[in-house]
This record gives sequence, C-alpha cells and structure tokens, in this order.
Amino acid sequence: MHFGVVVENRYLAQSQPSGLVSALTERGHQVTLIDPQKTTYSLTDDRWMEGFDLIAGRGRSYGLMCLLEWAEYRGIITINRKSAIAAVYNKADMAVTLATAGIRTPQTFLGNVECLANEIESSAYPLILKPIFGDNSQGLLVVRAPEELARVTWQDPVALVQSYIPTDGYDLKLYGAGDKIWPVRKPSPFNKPADDGSKSGEVTLTPELEELGRQCGRIFGLELYGVDCIETPDGPLVIEINDYPNYTGVPRANETLADYVINHARRGA
Repeated sequence: MHFGVVVENRYLAQSQPSGLVSALTERGHQVTLIDPQKTTYSLTDDRWMEGFDLIAGRGRSYGLMCLLEWAEYRGIITINRKSAIAAVYNKADMAVTLATAGIRTPQTFLGNVECLANEIESSAYPLILKPIFGDNSQGLLVVRAPEELARVTWQDPVALVQSYIPTDGYDLKLYGAGDKIWPVRKPSPFNKPADDGSKSGEVTLTPELEELGRQCGRIFGLELYGVDCIETPDGPLVIEINDYPNYTGVPRANETLADYVINHARRGA
C-alpha cells in the first residue's frame, strides 16, 4: 500500500511519525512524507494525493489541516481527521467539551487575565495559565496569588486557567490507538520528581483507566491520541487531550501504530 504522512517540520526529529514511517517501510509499504510548508499547491490539482490508501497527519498548522480536509473531500482516509485535530487544538473548546461530557478535570476558568485576577477567589490558587492555541507545554505559567496574576502580561485577549495541583512529580499519560489504551507514568514538566525518575514507565491498565482513555478518544473523534492526567486520591483528573503524540514509553509503539494504520486502510473507512 501507499501511505502519505503530512508532517510539520518540527516533528521530523521526534519519535513520531518517524517510528510509524519506519515500521510501514520495513513491511514493504511505500511512504511519502509531505511538508505543507515546503510545497506549493494549485487548489484545482489533486495529483499530490494520487495513489494514497491513507494519509496520516502529525501537526496542527493551518497548511496541514487544509491538506487533510482537502484529502477528505476527495475520499482519502485520514488519521486523525481534520475535525478531530481541530477539536483539541483550541484548548478552550476542549475544556468546554470535557466539562459537558462530565469528564473530571481541575477547576477551570476562561477570561481576560485582568478580570480573572479580580474575580477568582484566593482559595483557588495556585493556578496555571494556558494559551488557547499552545502545545508541547509552551507558554504555560504558574501563578500563586491574585496580585501575581494581575501583574501578568498576556499576549492573548483571554487565557484558560486551571487549578494547579501539586503531585509527586509524575503525570499519568493515557496513550490511545483506537480502543487500545496504554497508561504511562512520566515526570511532570512542573513538579520535579523527588527520586531519580524510577517510577516512570508503563503502569497497570485498570478498567477505569481504559474506559477513561476510550471515552476521551470517542468524545473528540480521535484515533491516535494522548490524554494528560494528574493522579489524585479520588482518581485521575484530565488536564488535556493531544492528537497523535509520541507514544513515549509504550512497548512496540511503532509496530502497533503500523498495525492500526494498515488495518484501517484495508477496511477502507
């Protein structure tokens, strides 16, 4: 089969989609990499997608999203679909969807930073500010008091703000490929582990974690995804959802992703 992989340049040095590409190539399939920022397209010329059995997308740029939607209009199977990526790209939309679905998350606020500083009660602090369209943990800021939040210069008109919950230095990631879920514990980018990181790695998959991961994938229509969680005594809290992550710590991730993509292409839907 012939697979297209539309990928932003910034991801080419990461473990995905290079791992998927390698696994597909080793099985004798043809793979074509497409960088939407290095190619010019005539919007009446579909030849760039000719012969593809499936196109996988890694990234969130406007160019990448446009190519995925274009391919979908022409009947090409895509993973993830453009609409699914868009549903988690906007963190405010994502937070509303999670809340509406009844998924447990930290207390979350949305608004102008000055208004948030005036209206959020002191007992809700510390808080973590997130840009609406940020990714890879970029632009996150922890504030510990109203006066500190009031001094923040925020480039966007509004911010997404969540209660900042201290942990033992680890976050829980639920990686998903369809209905298959892998729970992996990873060092937090904010709460550094007190140990040497020895608690990192795959953890036991419970029915509760499996259902949480599957539910988050279904809500957004994602097939390849990651669910960022914080573990609490009352169970995990979902922080956010990511489309097509790196699957760090997942055993045989490349082969498993290749299986999923190949089977999806063979099903034809």
